Amino acid sequence: MTTQPAPKKAQQTLKLKLLPFAFPFLRKGQSKQGKSETSARFTDEHDIYRLLAEREPTGSYLVSRTGMWHGGIHITEAGAGQSLDLDAGVRCIADGHVIAYRIDRAYPVSEISATGNQALVPAPYSTGFTLVRHTMEFPKGTTLTFYSLYMHLMSYEDYANLPKREKPAYWPKQWRVTEFAQDKPLTGKQGQAAGKGQQGLRVRSGPSSKGNAIGILPQGATVSTGKLEKGWGQVKDVHGAELSVPVTGSFVSPLDAIGGWIYLGQENGGPLVNEITPEDSAFDRVIVTASAVCRPDDTEGAGIPIKAGELIGHLGRYDSLNQCTSGTRMVHLEVFCDDSIKSFIEQGRGWVLQHSPHKEDWDELGLPADPTILRIGPNTTLFQRNGDTFVKGADPQSRKTDVVQVYALAELGRGKDQPFTEKEPDRLFKRKANWWRVDSAGVLGNPIEGWVREFNHDGGRVTCEFAQKWIDFKCIEGACDPAHTIFATTRDWIDYASHAEVAAAASRSKLSPLMLSVYDALFTKGDGRQAADELCTLSRTERGGYPWLMQAASRLIVKHESEWANPSKWKQLASELEKQTGPKPQHEEEQKRIEKLAWWDEVKAGVPGFPGAEVFHIHPVSLVANFEVRSQLSCIHCGVTLTVTSKILKSIFSGITDDDADGFAPELNSAFEKYDINTCHRVAHFFGQCEVECTGFTRFHENLRYTDGNRLWNTYRSALTAGLRRLYPTWSQLQIEQYAKSNLIKNDSELGIVLFGDASNPSVDYRGRGLLHLTWHENYERYKISSGIDVVSDPLKVENDRHIATESSVWYWSTHFISQSADVNDVKGVTRKINPALKELNRRGDAAKRAFTIVNQGCSPCKLKWDSTLNGEQG
Repeated sequence: MTTQPAPKKAQQTLKLKLLPFAFPFLRKGQSKQGKSETSARFTDEHDIYRLLAEREPTGSYLVSRTGMWHGGIHITEAGAGQSLDLDAGVRCIADGHVIAYRIDRAYPVSEISATGNQALVPAPYSTGFTLVRHTMEFPKGTTLTFYSLYMHLMSYEDYANLPKREKPAYWPKQWRVTEFAQDKPLTGKQGQAAGKGQQGLRVRSGPSSKGNAIGILPQGATVSTGKLEKGWGQVKDVHGAELSVPVTGSFVSPLDAIGGWIYLGQENGGPLVNEITPEDSAFDRVIVTASAVCRPDDTEGAGIPIKAGELIGHLGRYDSLNQCTSGTRMVHLEVFCDDSIKSFIEQGRGWVLQHSPHKEDWDELGLPADPTILRIGPNTTLFQRNGDTFVKGADPQSRKTDVVQVYALAELGRGKDQPFTEKEPDRLFKRKANWWRVDSAGVLGNPIEGWVREFNHDGGRVTCEFAQKWIDFKCIEGACDPAHTIFATTRDWIDYASHAEVAAAASRSKLSPLMLSVYDALFTKGDGRQAADELCTLSRTERGGYPWLMQAASRLIVKHESEWANPSKWKQLASELEKQTGPKPQHEEEQKRIEKLAWWDEVKAGVPGFPGAEVFHIHPVSLVANFEVRSQLSCIHCGVTLTVTSKILKSIFSGITDDDADGFAPELNSAFEKYDINTCHRVAHFFGQCEVECTGFTRFHENLRYTDGNRLWNTYRSALTAGLRRLYPTWSQLQIEQYAKSNLIKNDSELGIVLFGDASNPSVDYRGRGLLHLTWHENYERYKISSGIDVVSDPLKVENDRHIATESSVWYWSTHFISQSADVNDVKGVTRKINPALKELNRRGDAAKRAFTIVNQGCSPCKLKWDSTLNGEQG
């Protein structure tokens, strides 16, 4: 976790891979005319700050409302959670590795008597957490390791009460081999046959039926898996099971199965394994999954891989002791790193200052050479627009900003107010300048809005910045109260919290040196007499200028001891309090909680290189906001930006609604990056298929109302045969064909019998859904295993949730290697893996070419390849 040079050879041959980021929550869908809208990703940090300011009075970054240090943010069910899709849970903020976690089997319970009531009130609280390690690199050879922490997650038992909420994919999973697992040892070289009862589930060397057989787990055996891939699970433990040999006459040890792979799907008419509750050892303790320092080129011992935007968990119970609240759900999010953050930022800024004007230097790193952030400095006049002209207005002073405001340029381009581009190139910058509509805070703290020019702005300082410059981020360190108050001493905090008759109890002179630096960085005006009050109400909506003060606070990277280490420090705080209030049972119960919540020492003991408890804290929202937009997808051949916008979707698909265009654009960008749809041809062919499969983003399920049984039978012969044989293994081929022709053409509900799941639940069917119409039970099941999202029991998720509709389609594209056909511009090859009958082939090809023209914008390397091959391949 120190800045370290990379080998010279790597510097010459390898490009930088930008670390993908994602905001930790999805926005709840809005209901319109009785129709529930799907959830969507946040794309603008300001939306999150407004939500926190309006609905989360506790758990603000840097300072709590009671004057205590707080290194993260809180999200509660009753607060910001009202506007979030809580069923979708908390998402990982960046690619990384889960290095430690703790799962409560059931929530621990504190018991405290309510005021004036001797009856004990149970107060459940979650000690569950997940810790993820991330590594980013910039410039070449300079790395930063940082950690994201998700505290107070849902217990294992609580998931049973909320069945819509999926369990995280990284949680330990145990399975029992079923009677449907009927693999047997192969006949030996000497003709030896397998013994009686030697059947079960084959363990293979890789996640594929082509992997070498290692051994066979007997029916009834219990097996634990770790990594999941393409419907397969990697074996971690066989819990003492004796394996059968893969070939009669050979030898196998139970240890040979560790690291092997088992198929988690269905065969022989049923599931090969059933998931069971893990053993007690999986719960109520810190599990360390990492065993080595994570380097960019090292995955051994790094932990459990996890991607940006993947499920971490859900809000757990955390009932307050002081207020005796009941039913509270919340999560605490924070990001921290060691001292190397200072050097990392310094080197990044130095490289940008030296190289930013030189596109070839960015190309050498494999990074886009365009800035991603618009910074509007204080004292900038926001202009008024009058047609194609912009004026300061009659009272420009009232439209002058009083704060620094930062926007993602990609987000400004997505909004309803599209940028205005000047007709003539700027004389200095040699290109046409854009004007952007923005919001800010005026000199009186009141919200103001208007237009700014992206450079050379006579109304103030407006600049386009690179994310790697960490614009406006500032590292702060200094002495502080060991008891975690914002004051110089714990006694000063008690005077303030108890409203004691003490002179200047809230003044800046009472703050610790650390918090004084924080205060001076945020509040540049005033006399500081009520400094503590100002810090404690920093996130409140009644304070003028929100959410811009929250944004300013989010750029402060502050060093402080973690609250999850050294639980004894809270005893000092309680001792000082009780000198004034006398003993209180809440204090004793709170200390018990704190000791159970602590985890730092256990992780540090198990993870080499993990930092000490004095760490720099980073606001999780500001970190994502700064870097999330920088990972814009670019074609690996020609470098053209492939970022999907609502405008691009509406240009390609005339029938798409504004809501769907706005909602699907960020989902597509995330999925394309995750699954390497990273060339002009791959994106174009994907959209070409969407033109037919989901009728240009207007219909997200297949009706399959055929009037001709022969037509349906010929189209789906192999899939129908496989599905019916699983359900009715004794049927002949003739019975299968007669059933298909006589029953499948009747109506949609009949399809559930064979499309293809539990015959006892015919109301559930697995017709085509999503953007590329994920079809058949087997594909739904494979996607469930891969993603951790249960689309088998609730297949409607694939058509009703934009995130699942998008990711399941791109997942299918990736796992069926469709990019290989797209790379050679083979329309037939792409279509055959999605629609074997090549239905509407020409329409798919024409739509792909149209999408290519819009996405590619005429770049020569890809354009020439397309024009020279498309017609011949489309045929």
